[in-house]
Amino acid sequence: MTLLTQLTDLARRGPATARAVLRDLDDTIRAHGAAGATRALLRQLDASYRAHGVAGTTRALARYLGDAGRAPAPAPAPAPVPASPPPEPAPRAVSWELRSQAELVDHLERHYHAGVRRALPALLAGARQIEREHAGHPAVPAGLHDRLSSLASELEGHMQREEAVLFPALRTGVRGGRDLDMPMRMMERDHDTHADQLDELRALTGGWTPPPDAPAAWRELYAALAAFAAELREHVYLENNVLFARATGERG
Repeated sequence: MTLLTQLTDLARRGPATARAVLRDLDDTIRAHGAAGATRALLRQLDASYRAHGVAGTTRALARYLGDAGRAPAPAPAPAPVPASPPPEPAPRAVSWELRSQAELVDHLERHYHAGVRRALPALLAGARQIEREHAGHPAVPAGLHDRLSSLASELEGHMQREEAVLFPALRTGVRGGRDLDMPMRMMERDHDTHADQLDELRALTGGWTPPPDAPAAWRELYAALAAFAAELREHVYLENNVLFARATGERG
């Protein structure tokens, strides 16, 4: 599926507002700084259009590219070089929207669920360290560890319920039925709660923006939190808008 086809499909299914996408883009630029902004922006745009819909993403991109005051100036054109054989084409990214339910469930467990479990211990340790070592700093995110710990606990329980009850059934490709509809609606309500918790964490950290005098560990923590939030939003999109939507017949 081409990028244009995916964007058109997302537009037809109801894109989200531009505000969330702009917020994620701004977080990425702040977290990675000018040097890594381009590469980080491209990764974030890819996650954003899948997580929030095409309308918000295209407006965010237009705003970013038109903001001459913030976007870096283009580099001078390089001097001509002798022609060389074209490079090997890069492997195409996997479109999980085209894979089977079984393949998608396996991907969700191996990539996203495993990623959450891998990332959270370091995030929790980093939050505890920053709160302890910089307790007197006016920008210290007081309560970050406790709120992140609450999110971690809820995510673990949520993932265990999916892995024990819902995913085994969905892996078979089954469609609809009260036995599935109720658990899926419950998981979607959990997803809404998780999104609210991410918004609270983002507000507590000033949009994942460390103070100007923050040491490296503080900056690294906020960058990791921004990446974790973007990954979780993509995770939720694939479950709500692809896996569950297929099972309820809302998506072919």
